[in-house]
Parts: sequence; C-alpha cells; structure tokens
Amino acid sequence: MKIGHLKSSTVLFAFCFMAFCISKAGAAESDMVKVAAGEIKQDQNGKAVKVGAFKIDKHEVTFAQFNSFNKEFEIPEGKEDHPITEVTFFDAEEYCKHVGKRLPTGAEWELAASGTDGRLYPWGNEFDSTKANTLESGRNGTSPVGAYPDGASPSGALDMSGNVWEWVDQYESSEKRYRLVLGGSFFDKKENCTNKSSLKSIPDDSHTYIGFRCAK
Repeated sequence: MKIGHLKSSTVLFAFCFMAFCISKAGAAESDMVKVAAGEIKQDQNGKAVKVGAFKIDKHEVTFAQFNSFNKEFEIPEGKEDHPITEVTFFDAEEYCKHVGKRLPTGAEWELAASGTDGRLYPWGNEFDSTKANTLESGRNGTSPVGAYPDGASPSGALDMSGNVWEWVDQYESSEKRYRLVLGGSFFDKKENCTNKSSLKSIPDDSHTYIGFRCAK
C-alpha cells in the first residue's frame, strides 16, 4: 500500500469516527431539557441550595437505552420504552458516565421538577391523576416514558412525579450510608409523589420501582 493512500485512509477513518462521536453526543443531548439557575430549599436538610444552570433528561432512562449499554439487563416483553428498573445506584452512575452525563444532585432534580415557585407537583399544587402514573392512576405498573405529557415540569421534564423513584447523587445524611431516590412511583399515593418526596436506599439495592435519569 502506498504511504499517501495509508495517510488518506487514516484521515478518513478519523473523520468518520469523529463524526460518529458528534452524532452520538447530539442524539444524547436532544433528549435533554435546559434548567435555569435557581435556589431550592430541600426538605431533606432544610437548607437553601443555589443551583447553577444545567441540563436534565426529558425522560427516565428506558430498558432499551440501558440494554444498549448492558446486555445483561434484558428487556421485558413490550417494555422497551418503559423506565429501566432494578438498577443500583452504581448501575445508574455507570450508565450516565457511559453516555457522557452524570446523575443529577437532589437539588438539581428538585429544581427541574418544580422550578423556583415551590409547587407541590411538576404541573402545580393540585394533584391530577391524569398527569402522573401514581397509585391513583390504577396502572399497577410502570408506563412508557412520556405517557403523561400534561404532567410536564416547568423545565419540560416528564414523569418526575410517579412512574418510578429516581436515583440522585445525594446521601441521606452525613453518615453517607444511604442514597436518596426522589419523586414517587406507580404504587405510591399522591402524597408520596410530590416534588419533595424522598426515600433512602442502600446504593447497591435494586427494586422494581426505582430507576433514574441523567443530567449534564
């Protein structure tokens, strides 16, 4: 092979690889919404937290998306577009890193869910079973992500109330034993599906009602 041809092939390969990476990053970015900087008073610690501007996934990460990263997580029949469940905090963290993102902090998650006006639910202060997958909805299981478009938060994020609890990058206390999951799930009553609803969980636990979304 001639040297000139080898150089051309190398340049072409590098260009194609760079284009692929840019395309992949663009696809990942397209499913995110922008959240303006603001301040949140977290119930978990009672402190007002200032949060800089960031981006967060519009939807919870799905079985199909996670399966493309880790084939060990098989997709239940008909649930390709349902939120991934039975993932540990570490599973969620690894996926986010794989796609060039990270888990949101608790304050970021809450700001994305409620904005800065302290609303109880992503859409306002009054509960509405047509805007979230909670116990009141009667589904008895997860719904496809984005199935409740009228329940969008001020930033445009969906399913931040109900469907599945979501891992966030925050410890429950200074002891750093438990991580927090936020937002409620399909089997929780409306009182446990607010923008401030939280549970603590050991980071290597996994459940059928816990998933996540990424931030950047």
